[in-house]
Amino acid sequence: MRLDNWIDKNKKLFIFDMDGTLLDSMEFWQNLGRQYLESKGKTPENNLEKIIESMTLKESASYFKTKYNLEEDVETIIKQVLDFIEDKYLNEIPLKKGVKEFLIKAHSEGYKMCILTTSEKSQAIGALKRTGVLDLFDAVYTDRDFDLSKKNPQIYIKTCEKMGESPSDTVVFEDALYAVESAKKAQCTVIGVYDEYSKCDWQNIKNIANSTIDWRWYWYNKRASTLPKIMYLLFYNKFIDKFESA
Repeated sequence: MRLDNWIDKNKKLFIFDMDGTLLDSMEFWQNLGRQYLESKGKTPENNLEKIIESMTLKESASYFKTKYNLEEDVETIIKQVLDFIEDKYLNEIPLKKGVKEFLIKAHSEGYKMCILTTSEKSQAIGALKRTGVLDLFDAVYTDRDFDLSKKNPQIYIKTCEKMGESPSDTVVFEDALYAVESAKKAQCTVIGVYDEYSKCDWQNIKNIANSTIDWRWYWYNKRASTLPKIMYLLFYNKFIDKFESA
């Protein structure tokens, strides 16, 4: 199956978000504070995620020190958390199932591809290299490269400029609602990517994006299509029922 069967064949550039879109990392981010405290031998409170969800890293570190009586000062806690994050990216966080197959296919069909992430560039490069897909991308950009948030459509316009293409010739893959909205305002074609941790926004994402994808379906489709027709149809219907009910 060629990608231009469902993506306009005139598109030239693919911009990919990383966390929640390519990497299966959102569970890690959701549980980051809990995992850090457990690594220090502490038992986190049940509603920890709710307590710190609107805190900055410094505020969270200060809360950890006070609430859990940590020996380290706040700056040391911050450094340890950042080191903890880097270790996960460099050693553990996997690609979503189906992503590698899609990226190899897109690269083989000649699309320009780049990353636009809010993660640290060194962590992004490390994770992509470890998972064997870094060489498929022409560039890796972070929000710091543009001093812009993904809530600002200009970040997508500037990324297109860096890659030498126009927004109208660009497809953006994002899993977060606010990013889907921004990329659409930048006049890019937007593919909403399903992630379990943004499923509460999925209907809104489907309403705004030009199209949507669940990488698991791409992975299943490539394998199930080799099955006898009746088994393929059963496989397809079982997955679609689950996907459409999300």
